[in-house]
Amino acid sequence: MNNVLALVDLHNSKKIDVLTEQRELASTTFLARYAFIDYALSNLINSGIDDISILARSNFRSISKHLGPVSTYLKNTKTGFLNVLMNEKAIPSPQFNTDVHNLQENDYILYDSNCKYVLITPVHFVYKIDFQKVIDEHAASGKVISVLYGTTNEPSEYAGCHKIVVDAIGNAQKFDVISEDDKNKEVNVSLETYVVNMEFLKDILRRAKDISELFSLDELFRYIAHYENDMNCIKHDGYFRCFDSLAKYYKYSFEIMDYKNGADKIFSTDNLLLTTTHNSRPVLYGKNADVRQSIVANGSTINGKVRHSILSRDVVIEEGASVEDCILFTHTVVKKGVHLRNVVADKRCVFETKENVSGTKDEPLYVKRGAII
Repeated sequence: MNNVLALVDLHNSKKIDVLTEQRELASTTFLARYAFIDYALSNLINSGIDDISILARSNFRSISKHLGPVSTYLKNTKTGFLNVLMNEKAIPSPQFNTDVHNLQENDYILYDSNCKYVLITPVHFVYKIDFQKVIDEHAASGKVISVLYGTTNEPSEYAGCHKIVVDAIGNAQKFDVISEDDKNKEVNVSLETYVVNMEFLKDILRRAKDISELFSLDELFRYIAHYENDMNCIKHDGYFRCFDSLAKYYKYSFEIMDYKNGADKIFSTDNLLLTTTHNSRPVLYGKNADVRQSIVANGSTINGKVRHSILSRDVVIEEGASVEDCILFTHTVVKKGVHLRNVVADKRCVFETKENVSGTKDEPLYVKRGAII
């Protein structure tokens, strides 16, 4: 779609406890081969949008390392653009390091563009969608701004997110934070994805300093909807999840891995999931390997027992070792005689001395990067 500029907004990404201490959620490993940003980028590319800018808050290295060459994602590198934008001046002042200030610092992407609409999407919400239909619905509404939302009967899964009261004509009547008071209710969850008319966005950015220097785009849009302009609401009827804690990362990873619960809603032949490829060999399975209900990425060597687990690239499970209900990041090694259960292990961990290492399904044990256990 030549009339749409897409912004993948990392500024408001959720922190998954210790998992995102040294990296952005965008570049955090997800389902063995992918990273969270892959889902947002794939939705855009599959919808025919290839004029994309990524609003990065920090950790530029981890983001650029994952993205690799832009040809990985763009269908036509002659007409498509994939930029990573940062406001370097604001990094020492976290409260002022907002997506609004990032856009103001890099406003050339707006003023050099001939696009009529700007689509803004986060990475902490994972869902599959055709944005062409969203753009068409926004254009048909006649409004200058639209928000995407999904309906759930599980409000506790989205505690801390915003719910939307949608009026009879499809406008956002009210935004509020989902809390315990919403238990057992059906609520409309804001997916923090917006479509804004380009000229209206330029006007908002010019006036932002008179509203609040600390507002994010999400806060600014909610303010606009409350005090100035009607906001059109567009419903997403498919699967969606918000990743905002280690427990949810663990739970939803296995939920999506299960075809009946999540995978069929995220993966499909008409919606390719794009990611950076690595020149890795296929998985090597030894004669005593015993693997069931698991995802195992390229480069791994399996000689032991693996049950209902997600193994990233170059993981080694030695003979006599067992792994159950675990998520292991790249280059993790599990030595002979070691048994892991309900563990999330970061990159380059080695399990060799302690025979039994475990957490629980509600509170998985996180093992920091490079730890020797």
